[in-house]
Amino acid sequence: METRTQSLTGKLNHLIAIAEDGKNGYESAGKDVKDETLKSLFLRFSAERDGYLTQLQNHVRDLDADTGKGGPAGTLHRAWIDIKAVLTSGNKNAIINACITGEDYAIMEYDKVIELIKSDSPLKQMLVSQRSGIQAALSSIKAHLDK
Repeated sequence: METRTQSLTGKLNHLIAIAEDGKNGYESAGKDVKDETLKSLFLRFSAERDGYLTQLQNHVRDLDADTGKGGPAGTLHRAWIDIKAVLTSGNKNAIINACITGEDYAIMEYDKVIELIKSDSPLKQMLVSQRSGIQAALSSIKAHLDK
């Protein structure tokens, strides 16, 4: 029988995979896009996701649990953004759309975990803060789409 802590750890490990996906996806996007403003933005978001990753891993360790490495969802999106970038030869809108897809998914998954945490705990505050950062990144990225 799975305990509440094991269930929470599994969900946090899923968010770890998503943060790792975002970090690596933005790093790839930063390398593939030719627009210097977007390159800088993507690399900043990669560093931001690296911070989220560390915070999540630390919290899982505080629960005396193992942190996950990657995951099927993260691996799939990373591969997809790399393929998309190669196939489109650095097409700005294609790369932005791949990032939007990843961020929409991340927000959806964060919402699921946040909803499960009933109390106003430091964990919930951290997740809400990270989700807000992801939402801000999404808005910023959407602003760079060619209309």
